[in-house]
Amino acid sequence: MINTTTIINPFYDNYHDYVEEYVMPEVVAFYITSSFYSNAMREATFLQHYNSASNIFNLCDENHEKAKAEVIKLLRIKYSLKIISEDPLNLKK
Repeated sequence: MINTTTIINPFYDNYHDYVEEYVMPEVVAFYITSSFYSNAMREATFLQHYNSASNIFNLCDENHEKAKAEVIKLLRIKYSLKIISEDPLNLKK
């Protein structure tokens, strides 16, 4: 009999890594950018905005610092936004 955890766990680990590395930073950067350009930014920290955007993925044990670095890079390169302050989150064009 095959132990399904030896099949399922590597699948979930691979999926989790992919979402964390490629999908989540794009979504979080879009969320922050959309909020900024819609004048919908509220007095919240970078981490609060990050958590609001990333909740849809329902992932545990994500590497916040790695994702944060990628989000900051995407904001700068893709959306031409620079973080002035993280607490509260404040951006400039």
